Amino acid sequence: MIKKIINDSRYEVVMIVMAVLYVVLIGSEMLALVSSQSLWYHVFDTLFWGIFVFDYSSNLYYAEDKGEYVRKNLLDLIAILPFVQLAAFFRIGRIARFAKLFRVLKFTRLIAVSSKLWDVLRKLMNTSGLYKILALNFVAVMVASLVLSIVEKQSFLNALWWSIVTTTTVGYGDIVPQTAITKAIAILLMLIGISTFGMVTAIITRFFVDSERDAKIDELTLKIEEQNIILQRLEAKIDVLSQDGHG
Repeated sequence: MIKKIINDSRYEVVMIVMAVLYVVLIGSEMLALVSSQSLWYHVFDTLFWGIFVFDYSSNLYYAEDKGEYVRKNLLDLIAILPFVQLAAFFRIGRIARFAKLFRVLKFTRLIAVSSKLWDVLRKLMNTSGLYKILALNFVAVMVASLVLSIVEKQSFLNALWWSIVTTTTVGYGDIVPQTAITKAIAILLMLIGISTFGMVTAIITRFFVDSERDAKIDELTLKIEEQNIILQRLEAKIDVLSQDGHG
């Protein structure tokens, strides 16, 4: 039952959402936007911690090579270490030196939980060379900003604002190019922006479609393995019955 849950295509999406919410919770506490002493903070912190404990322990249990799984998922292990719970148990959270230590450990947990998001982002960036497209846009915006800043005597920040607004085809009109060269650059930026948004939309769609397909393949592979195990057991029983019959 648990193995089917963690191999379901929707499970990974749920865990990513949980990671985002947990990062927001930890970040809010570290920025003093919420109090770590409040009841609701403890409730949500414990809830998210329990979810990630379940995720790690379940995947570890069903991993073929448990040692390799631990080595490859050290950040996930750090994310579930009960720093706050241990501090409360030993009553050391209020001691100044330990309080500073646990701030560091919370920051470590923040990085650890964020690793799930970075893994997804890395996979997305590698889908159909998305990082190359974004890099091209970055270079185009920087060059256009520099040219506008020099040719039309604008500050670089104003020029950067204009380049971003033009690339996204928003066009507020607060800064209008006056020379032929900057108008040509504006046209080029708009064409790049329109092309980019179309390609990015297609790549993101492909990313989720491929992820769904891979999840379904894993699910089918799991079912085939289960059927093979059942067949092996049946063959073993048939062999035993055949031997008894001959005996």
